[in-house]
Amino acid sequence: MIFFTRLRNSIFLILCITFTAMAQEEKEETEAGKTSVELSQQVMNPTTLAWQLQLEEFTIFDTEGQDGFAQNFRFRGIIPLQKGLLLPFPQLIRVIAFFNTAPGGPSGLGDVTLNQFFILSKKSWGQFGAGWNATIPTRTSPELGSGQLQLGPAATVTFTDLGNWQMYWIWENFFSVTGNDKYGSNMFAVLQPNIFYTWPNGVYAGIEPEWQIDYKTGKVALPMDFRLGYIWSGKLKYNAYVEPEFMMYRSEGYTRNLNNFGIRFGFRWYLPM
Repeated sequence: MIFFTRLRNSIFLILCITFTAMAQEEKEETEAGKTSVELSQQVMNPTTLAWQLQLEEFTIFDTEGQDGFAQNFRFRGIIPLQKGLLLPFPQLIRVIAFFNTAPGGPSGLGDVTLNQFFILSKKSWGQFGAGWNATIPTRTSPELGSGQLQLGPAATVTFTDLGNWQMYWIWENFFSVTGNDKYGSNMFAVLQPNIFYTWPNGVYAGIEPEWQIDYKTGKVALPMDFRLGYIWSGKLKYNAYVEPEFMMYRSEGYTRNLNNFGIRFGFRWYLPM
């Protein structure tokens, strides 16, 4: 717990320093549009080809049926490719790792997720992409991950010709291919609606909850969040945000997401290709 206390304090310190530096960053800007709506939308668009490093701390204050502090620290790296070796499409490869603390329980590594999206179509209204997900069981304790290798298709569609608004949807599927005898088979989807409004000064607000549905039982978990963030440009492009989340609806007996309330703190770096 000492490690995670220090980790949380470090994240809060980074965010405080980040917001303190925003005014200085704006004074140093000389290029028009560095905090424009266009810049903000490019940074938030999941199909933008850019190198990215994303750090996010999710502090969970209330877990259904369990007592004690919980948290998920997410590290996500994104690798852009103008053209793949097998398929001649622009693509994004995401590597996502977690360091978790179960409610009142152990801390350690969670599962690792690999994701590859191919940008198949770009239109005046937005983009469409499709790809695949793989969740690799790297957990260090049973409470921190699924224990099963999971694979499935994924798709995304973005709508960017909406003025100050931006909307995109991500649909991911996960089907367990190992450990079914021990843990039972898993078949579920994650649908993520993303709706944001951006201001010319780089501030943005919106939602991006991850809704889950179990294909076998039809049960769902429907959290809702609200993100307030700021995007600016210096030597790189940056995105800092805070995002409280609560459970809007959960089917009785659904156990895949037991988080009732928590707050996310995130910081992202972007380097265009």
